[in-house]
Amino acid sequence: MLKRSLHARILVLIIGLITIGVVISIFWELKNKERELLDEKLRASRFMATPILNAIYEDMLEERADMARSLMKAMGRSVGIEGLYIVRSNGTEEAFRDFKTINEVKLEYGEVKPEWVTDHPDESLNVAPGVKNPDFQRYLSDFKKDWNRGAVYYIDNSGSRPVFTYLQPIEKKPKCSSCHSPEGARGILVIRTSLEDMYSILARGRDQWIVTGVLAISIGGILLSMLIKRSITGPIQKNVEVIKRIADGKADMTERVEVTGQTEVGYLAKAFNNMLDTLEKRAEENKKLFELVTKSKEEWVATFDAIQDLISIHDRDYTILKINKALARKFNKEPEDLIGKKCYEVFHCKKEPDFDCPHSKTLKTSEVSSAEVDDMAFEGVYKVTTFPVFNEAGTVWASVHVARDITQERFLREQLLHAEKLSSLGKLVAGIAHELNNPLMGIMGFSQILMDAPGDKKLDDIKDKLRKIYHESLRTAKIVQNLLTFARVKKAERDYNSINEILSHTIELREYSLKANNIQVVLKLQEDLPRTMVDLFQLQQVFINIINNAEDAMVARKGGGRLDIKTRKLRRRIEITFKDDGPGVPKEIVHKVFDPFFTTKDVGKGTGLGLSISHGIITEHGGTIDILSHDDGGAVVVIYLPIVEKEQWAAVKNAVEMDRASKKSIAGLRALVVDDEKSIREALQDLLMREGLKVEVAKDGQEALEALDARKFSLLITDIKMPGVGGMELYRTVVEKHEHLKDKTIILTGDVFSQDVKEFISESGCPHMLKPFEPKELMKIVRQVLA
Repeated sequence: MLKRSLHARILVLIIGLITIGVVISIFWELKNKERELLDEKLRASRFMATPILNAIYEDMLEERADMARSLMKAMGRSVGIEGLYIVRSNGTEEAFRDFKTINEVKLEYGEVKPEWVTDHPDESLNVAPGVKNPDFQRYLSDFKKDWNRGAVYYIDNSGSRPVFTYLQPIEKKPKCSSCHSPEGARGILVIRTSLEDMYSILARGRDQWIVTGVLAISIGGILLSMLIKRSITGPIQKNVEVIKRIADGKADMTERVEVTGQTEVGYLAKAFNNMLDTLEKRAEENKKLFELVTKSKEEWVATFDAIQDLISIHDRDYTILKINKALARKFNKEPEDLIGKKCYEVFHCKKEPDFDCPHSKTLKTSEVSSAEVDDMAFEGVYKVTTFPVFNEAGTVWASVHVARDITQERFLREQLLHAEKLSSLGKLVAGIAHELNNPLMGIMGFSQILMDAPGDKKLDDIKDKLRKIYHESLRTAKIVQNLLTFARVKKAERDYNSINEILSHTIELREYSLKANNIQVVLKLQEDLPRTMVDLFQLQQVFINIINNAEDAMVARKGGGRLDIKTRKLRRRIEITFKDDGPGVPKEIVHKVFDPFFTTKDVGKGTGLGLSISHGIITEHGGTIDILSHDDGGAVVVIYLPIVEKEQWAAVKNAVEMDRASKKSIAGLRALVVDDEKSIREALQDLLMREGLKVEVAKDGQEALEALDARKFSLLITDIKMPGVGGMELYRTVVEKHEHLKDKTIILTGDVFSQDVKEFISESGCPHMLKPFEPKELMKIVRQVLA
């Protein structure tokens, strides 16, 4: 096809160019021939006009106008002559066709010769042929301006056939005035000659030239076709056949094209062979590269699946693109079974994405985001970190989702926090023991005085002693109360607190010890400092850790010192500053102070956990903590905490209250469990009964419907796939006949990813659990549903 197309194109192009050349040559020859024939007509007309004009002059001078008329008439009958006549100077009338001139002579001289009027026509309407022609009118106008100008000609196409028209102006002779007026003596000799013979000659020549051109083009085309095939398309076709065999796999890269000569096509074949040499080398290189890429991919996949952290890749639509085996094993699935599903459905059993999750934050901020999550579809607490993946335009199109099990780590962290609190508590008790002894000594002294007082002791004196005993008792009670508050084991819970109040209570705990060690505490607390949502006990531990470190440093250096504590509002944050005049923190270790177990104290005097735990607490509150050495000496600890407004806190409180409402007592409510597996029915029955529910079981949908018709239930827990009446049909019947259970139904299934199951769960809106599941997760959903 390529050969025929290329061959045809080249041949048509060349033949087209030759044809155009032949046509132009024929046209040129015809035009030249036409000019030659017209020149011959012009010469013939001049040859005829000269004797006619001479004869007219002679006959007129001899007063033989009849002979001039007869000559004109005889000459007009010649072969090829279409017309021969004289047009008077007025440009309309033809001479010798009326008596106008004869009458003028007769009027002038009184008589005319008889032969003048013999056979002389006298037409009332005398209009010469061809005088209306635009060319005639144009030349007439030129003649009137100058009657001495030469003869002219034009081709009259106004009739059925073209006519060569020759115009010869007639000059006025001196003796013409005897018979004619000045203008009447002038006129135009018109000779009209047929052009049929000329065009016949041209047509014959044209036909001969066309036949000759066609024969020449045909013969030349055949010869050109053979030449093109041999020198151009033939060698190219051989190249194409080699290329096609290689492309179809019928030949390998070792096949080469035959080089036919040193022509351009030969150079093309040689270049093609060189290209095949290069492709052969590159094919070998690509093969090795492909093997290397395949091996690298296999190694990457093996590495990806070998990582025990739970890793997946999610796109902007929350679709799982990639998942490692460690994560898939959590669902007892293969990675391929989870790819393409929504992460919030798989990991959190939710119908909509959480726009506050790390993945959403990374998509929004294009930065790494992390959070501790305890509501995954499987048991445990996980540190989830998402890393942005950018496209060529620099836009985040996906994120790498890494979940690390920190259940044990959180437990150990809480143990360390408790241990550090006990360490701080021991130090507090040591100082408070002395502080308690003072008021107790007062109480004991005044009590002894009252017991030893005589019976006539004045009542006012007794009241004064009792008042002092009462005030010392209040002082003792306050010291004990502060100690108990700090030592209390309490679950972390944030409330709307005043930072200034927390600092004041903390200073009260350490007041005696600080005074005993000659530490002056200067408080500069902003009076209108806004409240914020913090955990009072955690912040109190942070402040005690910082104060203890400052106290130890100042006492070790100079046996006392000054501690400045300052608070202020800085834009949307609260700044808390602790500045002491101790030795400060050396620059070479300042970056280590928040590392666990790092301490500069002697062995047995510090755990190295105080600042590390403090850093963790402040970070969990969304704040920052930094430590540095002041230019004037001493250490400066700066804490920044975000300000949570009262409206925000109200929203949080409302969410907390709703959560508490979901945990109200469910004892005494009746529940129906439907599952075709006996072991599951019995396990769920035992679980729910331990929570105080009255539980009945059914092995299929039909048995469940009978129970529902007999008694009223507050909760329905059903499997989907069961013999006979399945869970889907059961739910639809429940919606029709027991509408109060429409929002009190929990779906259990081991096949949540089937399309029909997925559509049913989506349409019904019922909460669902994927088998196997943790009992506590089921109870969490039960409480929410019954709330």
